[in-house]
Parts: sequence; structure tokens; C-alpha cells
Amino acid sequence: MPTLKTPTLAGVVVLLGATFSTVFAQDTEMAPKPQVLIQNVSIWDGTSDEAVPNQNLLVEGHLIKAIGSNLDADDTAEIIDGQALVLMPGIIDAHTHLASPVNPLIRSQEDSFYIAAVSLRAADMYLMRGWTTMRDLGGPSQGLGRAIDAGHAIGPRVYPSAATISQTAGHGDRRGRTDPHPNMTGMRNLASEQYSRLADGPDEVRRAVRESLRQGAAQIKLTAGGGISSDFNPIDSLQFSLEELKAAVEAAADWDTYVTVHAYTDGSVNRALDAGVKVIEHGHLLSESTLRRIKKDGAYLSSQSFGFVRELQTNSNSARARKSQMVMDGVDAMMTTAKRIGLPVAFGTDTFGALETYRRGVKEFTYRKRWFNSLEILKQATSHNAKLLELTGLRNPYPDGPLGVIEEGAYADLLLVDGDPLSDVSILEDYENTIKLIMKDGHIYKNTLTP
Repeated sequence: MPTLKTPTLAGVVVLLGATFSTVFAQDTEMAPKPQVLIQNVSIWDGTSDEAVPNQNLLVEGHLIKAIGSNLDADDTAEIIDGQALVLMPGIIDAHTHLASPVNPLIRSQEDSFYIAAVSLRAADMYLMRGWTTMRDLGGPSQGLGRAIDAGHAIGPRVYPSAATISQTAGHGDRRGRTDPHPNMTGMRNLASEQYSRLADGPDEVRRAVRESLRQGAAQIKLTAGGGISSDFNPIDSLQFSLEELKAAVEAAADWDTYVTVHAYTDGSVNRALDAGVKVIEHGHLLSESTLRRIKKDGAYLSSQSFGFVRELQTNSNSARARKSQMVMDGVDAMMTTAKRIGLPVAFGTDTFGALETYRRGVKEFTYRKRWFNSLEILKQATSHNAKLLELTGLRNPYPDGPLGVIEEGAYADLLLVDGDPLSDVSILEDYENTIKLIMKDGHIYKNTLTP
């Protein structure tokens, strides 16, 4: 049967980006300066417990060249007086969906050009809030990332996963109840398959992983258990057999990268760990024994406060509302236990579905203060998340230096903050007033410092 040919979001983003490239090329501030010298700042490097005052930092190209109290720069260098403010690494979001700014239930029916345009807006919004890197966990963000890296669009760095891989009746199976199965009938919606690809059995899973890698995925995302936003699978359902998960891990490892899984429960997480999965997304219903196993296995827990979900909860008795309440009931215990046993929690927002969720992303800082202090949250959002990104190995789209830290040879992704985020991280929510300078890859995107 003929397939439905719909423009892919990755292609649309590049097309839209191309129309903007002339405008951006004319912006002199977009052109990388040979050197930028930032003087008179207190530097928090992303790992230390305090900032070091009276420091200077020299950027050359897209990397940090030198740090110290006395630095020499070229005669042509741009000099910035940091006015004794705090210089810190750019924020990293470990779990978002930049290419999904519309309701997943109607996404396949929406105009791809509209989705791409709103995705570009979301990317710009995030960068101007100080978020310089995003780990995208499902959707065609690889095109968006390419457009940003090429200078055709403004936004953070993107670590794309391409399409989420789901079993039939899994969390990524977003068909209507009576829609035909694309792998059984040949009737396919190519727009939907940019977001989620169905695979059953080890062979189909391997093929799906390889297809995502071919399309530019930095890491691979599978759904190993039920979810809130999908209608036809309960939270407690186990998804993908051990053999299927092992096939995904093996196929990803062949390309020197890793598998992360959407999972809430002990059963789904332990099966994933048995298969060699390295990162668990969410995990809000995990027992202490499973959290301890994640730590023992050297895996990562990438979770979210779901504070915006809590704010938007209703008293509905729908299946989705009941699933949401179940997850919300587990958040406190999971976060509290993870902190007590010394299991780091990656900083992420899981934003998707509407532009308003991206606007609310900055609230994650304050939501997390229920369980962590400000310094802990800052480390989660910078150096800890950067270590997670390094699991991409040879598939790392940004291999020239470390992210999430301020050190010589690191990427020049920097924020200059008026106030002390180490003692009160919530000041970053007032980004328009507190973040005075935003630099990504050596480019200055915001500078409101008075001369």
C-alpha cells in the first residue's frame, strides 16, 4: 500500500533555518570573536563548593583558553568588565522534547511547518534563559540541532535521540484505539514515525536502533514501562523483553553510545539494568533497593520534579489523571531516598506539549529545593549532567572539550549572574534581570552589562 508522505520536522527545520541564515549572518555579534576577555568575576567552575573571586577568563574561538587573576589578551580582544558578578557554566537540561511543542494526541495531524516554527521559538527561549545544552529524549530534534549548529537558528546545543523506540502497546504507541499497526498493514504515518517507532522482537528492535543512529541520534531512547501521557498502557506494565532490551543495548554499543529508558517501576528498571541499560528516565515509583542498585551498577538516574504537572493537576477521575496522581505520590520518596543514599539525580524538565511548558522550565530550580540545596541543584544542572552526556562516546556531537564546567579547554558556554545562585538557585528563574551575559560556543547572545 502507498505510504503517507509528510514533510519531516528535521527537514522542515533546515528549510526554515535557511531562510533566516542571511539575517543571522548580518548580526555581527553572531560572528565568533578571536578572543574575549571577561575581567573581574567570581568564577564558579561547576564542581566546587564556592566561587573564586577576583578572576579573569579568556575565551579564544569557542573554547576557554585561560583562567587567572592576571591574563593577557590580543589587542583585538573584546574586553568585558564582569563587575564582580558570578560567572558559571551554562545550564544543561538532561530531559526535554524540543521538537514536540504540541499535544502528542494531535501531533500527527498538525502542520509540520507549524511544529518546526514553534520548536525554533522554544529553542530560542531556552537559550535566552541560560540553557546552553539540551538532551532531547524523543523526536526529530536532530534537524533542529543541525540548524542551530550551522548558525541558521538560535538555540542550545542538542543531543538528539531521534524517534523513541516503543513496543506495540507501549508508551510510545500513540495510535488511536482502532488505528492499524504500521508494521502489519503497511499503512504508515511518516510524520508520527519521526517521534516514535514501533518494534517487537530483538530483530525489529535492532533495526529501529540502527535507523535512529542513521538519522543522527546521539543516544537511544526506549520506553520500558507505562507512561502518563499515553492512553492505552498502564504505569505498571513491563515493556520490552530482556532479549529485546539487550538487542538495543548491543546495537547502540556497536556505535559506541548507550540506551536510556523511560521507566517508573522496579520491574521495568531492574529488567533494563539486567540488559545493560545505562540511564533511567523518571523512576518516580522506585524502591530504595532499586535506587541502590542503580548506584551500585554505576548507572544514571535522570528524573524530574514534575512540579509543573503537580500545578496543572485536576480532580478528574480519568485514567490519565489517576496515572498522574500515582507518579506524583512517588516523587517525594524517590527524591528523598536518592539524596540520602548518595545517588545523584540528573537535572531535567521533560517539557513538551505546548510552548507554555517550555516557559515553565525555569521553575525546576525552585521545585527541586524541596529535596536539594541550591549548590546541589547547580551541580546537577551543570557538571553532573555533562558527565551523563559523555556516555555518547564517539557519537558525541560536541567532542572538542568538556561541557558543564569552567576550565581551560572547555566549551565557552557561560552565564554571568547578578546575585549568588550557589546560595539561592531560584534567582535564575528571574533570568531577564539576573542573567546579564549569555555566551554559548564563544558567541555572545546577551550582554546587558553597562559599560
